[in-house]
Amino acid sequence: MASSRGSRCRPLLPMLLGLTLLAGGCQGSGVSEAGRERCRRLSAAAGNPVTAALSYLRCLPGTDQSLALERAAMEKAAAARRQAQDACRRRQGRITTLMESLRSAEQDLAAARNSPFRPSLAPPQPLDDGRESRYRPEDQRLDRERYEEALGAWEQQVAGERARWRQQREARITAAQERLDRDAQALRGLQPDLFTGPASIEFDAAAVGRVRTGCSS
Repeated sequence: MASSRGSRCRPLLPMLLGLTLLAGGCQGSGVSEAGRERCRRLSAAAGNPVTAALSYLRCLPGTDQSLALERAAMEKAAAARRQAQDACRRRQGRITTLMESLRSAEQDLAAARNSPFRPSLAPPQPLDDGRESRYRPEDQRLDRERYEEALGAWEQQVAGERARWRQQREARITAAQERLDRDAQALRGLQPDLFTGPASIEFDAAAVGRVRTGCSS
């Protein structure tokens, strides 16, 4: 029985030897070491040496192309991830800048609305009745005329300054309000849940946290 089994196995030995030698010869036929290593790993899963050798031979011709395609796909995916990260960081930076600009505009608006009017000059000193009583009537009349003339000039100057102050105040309020509205509109477009409500300009803390950590992955 042992000799019978040996006689059945002997016809396979030359073929196995030939396949093995052929497989070994293909290793120097332009296939990269990485390609040969892949084919060796794939063929190692075969059930017997003959199948392993055939699997190795079938693997070799296209293995470098497969590896190149896989590398290209990995590089493309990595480039896409980098681009997505860069876009996210740019968006994050834009949102942060707008948030700071909105708060600055809010402060400017409050400062413009609360700015008091201050004349550049103090009014002329009123006449001292006690001192004036010691003067002659003619001198008192002259002092009164000079005072009224100075007071009229001061009032005229103050009226002009007040008009200019009002104009400048309105311009400051308009500019700050427009910037605030513009920033808020841009932020709602970039991050709709950033504010605590549709008409609010207060930032939602959870949304701010999502903005700040949105590019961390």
